[in-house]
Amino acid sequence: MHPRSSLAEKSSQLVRDGYTCLQGLYPPPEIAQARQRVLAHIPLLRNTRPNPSSGHLAGFHRYPELEPLHTLLSGQADILDVLRAASQSPGIRSIGLSDITVNRSQEWHVDLLRGRYQRHLSADICWGGAGGGVYKVLWYLQGGRSLKVVPGAHTRPIELHSDQSSQPQDPSDTLSIGTEAGDVILMDIRLPHRGSSEQELCSIDYRRTPKILVSTVLGAVSKPLTRAMEAGNFERLHDWDMAHQNHCQPAFF
Repeated sequence: MHPRSSLAEKSSQLVRDGYTCLQGLYPPPEIAQARQRVLAHIPLLRNTRPNPSSGHLAGFHRYPELEPLHTLLSGQADILDVLRAASQSPGIRSIGLSDITVNRSQEWHVDLLRGRYQRHLSADICWGGAGGGVYKVLWYLQGGRSLKVVPGAHTRPIELHSDQSSQPQDPSDTLSIGTEAGDVILMDIRLPHRGSSEQELCSIDYRRTPKILVSTVLGAVSKPLTRAMEAGNFERLHDWDMAHQNHCQPAFF
């Protein structure tokens, strides 16, 4: 457990930079069990990328076999304390947006609703005086340095028609974040970020030892963005299910 002073610093960094890292929240045996649980239920994931070892399950909290992993994040005391302080809200809750990805990542993007789902949002809800207050919780089940962010960019409004506006104008503005197995990144969903490239994830090493990321989104009860993201995600998750319910499953082994 992190000391109170450290958690206060983490919440301040989250507000200022749009991200923070909580180190070593989960011990090695728990990480190993989490990896085993994901790999034991690979048939639930869908291969939505050209990489044959890539897998994704949207809304994994809906599956009894995997729901315990969601509880480990949504009920973790330090995570909730940091998010309460950052959002200045006594109440934090899940909005139904959770993912498990295996050997899968994205180019530059924000986690706000984009494309045709952006109609649930407005500039004021996202960046106005009462905007923000919704956070991605990313749990890394192995070490790495693939996450890149643009610190502080979460406060700058961008277009949500596509991911193009999330790309940094100056590469020197980006920061690579290193994590160890068991670390959790808390990230404002408005922050531009990216992970590994498709070329990197096609490595034979990742087939032997899959790269697993478990994530969920938590929001302040009092924030309009929490309600808007929940409504839009409900629609987007339905569409994901319809698109991938008969999709072939990833072949890891």
